[in-house]
Amino acid sequence: MRRLISLFVLAALWQLLAPQTACGKKYTVFADGRSEYVIVLASDAVENERLAAVELQRWLFEVSGVQLPIVAPNEGQRGRRLIVGFNAATEQLLKGEVKPEAGNDSFTYRNVGGDILLWGGADRGTLYAVYSLLERELGCRWYTSDVSLAPRRTEWTFARLFNHEKPALRMRDDNYRDAMEPRFAARLRNNTIPLPTVDGRGLIPGSAIRYWSCHTFGQFVPVNKYFDTHPEYFSLIDGKRLRDRSQLCLTNPDVLRLCTQGILERMRTLPDFLVYSLSQNDWYNPCQCSKCQAIVDKYGGQQSGIMLWFVNQVADAVKQEFPNKFVGTFAYQYTRTPPTGIRPRQNVVVRLCSIETCLLHEYDDCEQNKRFLDDLRQWSSIAPNLYVWDYVCAFSDYLLPLPNFKTLASHLRDIRDHHAIGVMEEGDYQNRGAELDELRVYVLAKLLWNPDADTDSIIYDFTEGFYGPAGKYIRQYLEYEHQTLRREGIHQNCYPRPHFAMYSDEFVTESRRILQQALDAVAYNSELQKRVDRAMLPLDYLWLCRKPDEAIAAGALSHFKRVMNQNNFTRIREWGKEQVAEFIQRLEEKK
Repeated sequence: MRRLISLFVLAALWQLLAPQTACGKKYTVFADGRSEYVIVLASDAVENERLAAVELQRWLFEVSGVQLPIVAPNEGQRGRRLIVGFNAATEQLLKGEVKPEAGNDSFTYRNVGGDILLWGGADRGTLYAVYSLLERELGCRWYTSDVSLAPRRTEWTFARLFNHEKPALRMRDDNYRDAMEPRFAARLRNNTIPLPTVDGRGLIPGSAIRYWSCHTFGQFVPVNKYFDTHPEYFSLIDGKRLRDRSQLCLTNPDVLRLCTQGILERMRTLPDFLVYSLSQNDWYNPCQCSKCQAIVDKYGGQQSGIMLWFVNQVADAVKQEFPNKFVGTFAYQYTRTPPTGIRPRQNVVVRLCSIETCLLHEYDDCEQNKRFLDDLRQWSSIAPNLYVWDYVCAFSDYLLPLPNFKTLASHLRDIRDHHAIGVMEEGDYQNRGAELDELRVYVLAKLLWNPDADTDSIIYDFTEGFYGPAGKYIRQYLEYEHQTLRREGIHQNCYPRPHFAMYSDEFVTESRRILQQALDAVAYNSELQKRVDRAMLPLDYLWLCRKPDEAIAAGALSHFKRVMNQNNFTRIREWGKEQVAEFIQRLEEKK
């Protein structure tokens, strides 16, 4: 019986697909520099869809040398059209298909006869359909904001085209500096950066699902403005109101009023956001007054209970004017443990931070990650909108080698499986300087869209295209890094330092030997050499920190200076004064 049902399903699928595959007919989009195809775009298409059509036109030209005209739905010959967006031509060919909601990032491309249809939500889905077609069918790649690949072809023919995808996460923030470039962000499917206009001179309002700010207590109730006249607005610590590094007294009604006014003002004046942060300052010192402590005792969770109690009141106050917007807060440091007896409102987003976790191991296979996984499970059970702030590079030393490529996918799968609506993967957002940041940006983008994707395949794709003949040595280095630095007993959060036990002089020596082979493999190409030089920087830095005299004598400082200046890197770490210039100056004084 089961076999008969399967055969029935297959027969039904065949009938569905038959119009586009009958007799194995092939259609030619372009050949030998010529094409009879046009790009169809509705005259009332929104700007995002116009961008999709222009991008399709541009990259097809890069591949074929043929510039297809962009025409209205009533133009062009049936069977020779690339139809962009859900318009009259789409509806005519897809009887009964429902137009997706504008904010729906899922997409489909398929053919009906010789026509190719590309559609999704008008905000971004249609654009993603275009990029997916270009990637999957024509081999286009966008490795960084300034490195792309469009393989030249003399012909493109097809018999059947079909691809449907939907993202695992609603909000996908690949938070590296390069990934913030709007056009590249769109190609990565990073949907927290607004789309660029067609001419690239501006950004399209409402084209991103954005999260406004963080650590905002100080913005809504500034110490310099209020402390002298209202010290009661701020944390009571050991019997005294705290001016410096203070939080807010969350049971004070004036504090509630000021924060509510502040959130409403941001929603009114900055409408191009979905979530508005109402969250603790980036330090400890929660209020210890008796009223606050009574709420803490009632709901627990260290301080998460009183935080939710406070944020829920603000969310209730703003929902009538802004029913489709959210108030966001942190589950971070002293608010990370979930409370009991209270839940976030439906218009509250809880942003859970993984800052204490070990980056080298899976959440369920590491004692240091057990608490975070427990918190993730508990927050998932009570929070209707859970968002994870994840950490994926070395913030104490951006350049340090960090062997976490093998855990990126499993961490994202766990987050997805606990029903998170979004993830921010925080990397080097200050300059393009973290270890192998180009590769991490690319891998993270693919995994944010689909955490089930194969990381090794993504790495292979990138390293072959971006590094050319040096790619196999970059992969060899990555494998050596993971085998060597992730050894038994080694755990590491996002704050490693050069002297930590994870690193060794032998690691530096062998890694440099491998990457020297990578340099030798691309000696004929100055652009590829520059890319491998950047990959070598972490080893220069680690060597200069661990054995400065030896490294300087061997020329590591000269190489480090040249590559840092060539790439305009200015920062070594997220905070503090010791940045590139000071680091180099201190080493030069040793010469």
